[in-house]
Amino acid sequence: DSPHTALREVTARASDEVSVAIEDPDACPRYAARVIRGVMGGKSPWWMQKRLIISGIRPISSIVDITNYVMLETGHPLHAFDLERFGSREVVVRRARPGEKFTTLDEREHELTPDVLLITNGKAGVAAGGVMGGLNSEVSGSTTDILLEAAYFNPSVIRMSKRHLGLATESSARFERGADPNGGLERA
Repeated sequence: DSPHTALREVTARASDEVSVAIEDPDACPRYAARVIRGVMGGKSPWWMQKRLIISGIRPISSIVDITNYVMLETGHPLHAFDLERFGSREVVVRRARPGEKFTTLDEREHELTPDVLLITNGKAGVAAGGVMGGLNSEVSGSTTDILLEAAYFNPSVIRMSKRHLGLATESSARFERGADPNGGLERA
């Protein structure tokens, strides 16, 4: 049974906070972003941690756990970036350039090819789209403002990215099977 939540919509528009440019609409036909300010880090409640553990997901922090919990509830992955560590107020979704380097959350540096769809801050990669976030924009215990991503990624592109990176994640498993193109967007 899901907990009841009541959300109060803010009047600030996401487009006033951050711009989004999709350079490869075949790989990423939809990308929505929302800025959420004043979040509190720390541990998530035990009931949430327990639900994640039972589902095979390791609890990490309240912010990350919430995105994973929403993924379990809706079937659609979300990703949270630390807004202050993001590096700009611009999101650019593009293919990686040959030889471009990117360090994932697991602290592994990867040399990329255009097989990888990259979420960038307009200058540098911040996530391998649909697979794993980057260490440079990781949410931490001191995070207070986040950039929340809700997107749809082409399954074959995610399959190629996952294979190139040698990473299989909960997110990539859902995207490569074909997530709902409209999923998560009403929540972003």
